[in-house]
Amino acid sequence: MGLEILEDLPEVETVFAPVGGGGIISGVAAAIKLSKHGIKVIGVEPDLAGDAQASLRAGKIVQFPASEVSRTIADGLRTQSIGPINFEHIRRYVDDIVTVSEEEIRQAVRLLASNPATVAEPSGAVAVGRLPVPRRPTPKTKLNVAIISGGNIDPKMLEEFRRDQRS
Repeated sequence: MGLEILEDLPEVETVFAPVGGGGIISGVAAAIKLSKHGIKVIGVEPDLAGDAQASLRAGKIVQFPASEVSRTIADGLRTQSIGPINFEHIRRYVDDIVTVSEEEIRQAVRLLASNPATVAEPSGAVAVGRLPVPRRPTPKTKLNVAIISGGNIDPKMLEEFRRDQRS
């Protein structure tokens, strides 16, 4: 994915990627950082499953309780800790890891669902939940990319998110 981003958008400045066990972000970050310096790679995970952010900040793998991570709607990111090999890649190649609230995840799913070609499950939409969107793009506006990693959303859940938006 990282190499494809560089090929399609060589002027990219920041890439936002979802973080669960760390596989996607570690591969994307390594590919980008080893190919082109100066591009930021930011991981995004739910507030309720922020083990990768806690690990990066602590400099060691931090495990979250299952009872906490199971509360996020981003079920594909309910990992209790990142893997040790992935953690080493993250420490070396990822610039930061940030978290998003459950409401930001819902908003991202709704935004993506407004285009049927980009419907995403909550886990796949987290990076969009943290993507900075300028009010008015200018020639100095940075090119940011958010990796959308999954479209397996229960139609009932998607309708619930849309209904919440209309309320």
